[in-house]
Amino acid sequence: MTVPTAEEVRVDTRTELRMQFTDHELAGLSALAAGLRGVAEADLTEEDALVAALEHALTRLIDDFEVPDPTARAEVQRARDDLRTHWIRGAATL
Repeated sequence: MTVPTAEEVRVDTRTELRMQFTDHELAGLSALAAGLRGVAEADLTEEDALVAALEHALTRLIDDFEVPDPTARAEVQRARDDLRTHWIRGAATL
């Protein structure tokens, strides 16, 4: 049995969202993208940084906090695991 490569498990379905950020939020997102580019040694964008931040937030909820509602906790775990399984944005996880 062979393990599929990142390209083989790539998910191409996307939903376009329009988000508005304050100047401070945008500066933080740009700084995160710059830091990830240095760590991953890849040309990552602010969109990549947002996905990495989302993965990090879900991980923090799982590892550092006890989400009291079992249904919400399962949703957080499932979303994080699915995000990691279908990670198509390089090695940008924090």
